[in-house]
Amino acid sequence: KFLSFFASEAISKGDLVAFDFSATEPTNGYGNHILICDTGDALNAHGIGVAAEAIASGDVGLVQVAGMCDFAKVDVSESVIGRLLCGGAAAGLLDNFETDQDFGAGGDALPVAISVTEYSDDTAASVVFLLNPANL
Repeated sequence: KFLSFFASEAISKGDLVAFDFSATEPTNGYGNHILICDTGDALNAHGIGVAAEAIASGDVGLVQVAGMCDFAKVDVSESVIGRLLCGGAAAGLLDNFETDQDFGAGGDALPVAISVTEYSDDTAASVVFLLNPANL
């Protein structure tokens, strides 16, 4: 399942993205803008899907939110095939969902996907099954 969103910053294909819940409401309203998922920023810490293309800041672009995705960026040094994935310490990368870890280190973030195959860090080539955690 693919949906279109406005990018509040430049986004690369394969980046895990999150809604932009900045203190100042985005031009087109909350829920219509995305940022790169960054667990270091509480306002865009929960991933909703993977950018299906590079999106320039201010442009509209496609995000895959559900189904088999073969262009995800995964932190392969931290993830395990078959495990749930969420936003981790590295912005834009999927990481293991760990219930015993602190927020920002794989814990307390919404699970976004299941790891199927891994390619290499920061490369839009890993395969994941996206779970659509925001029910979009």
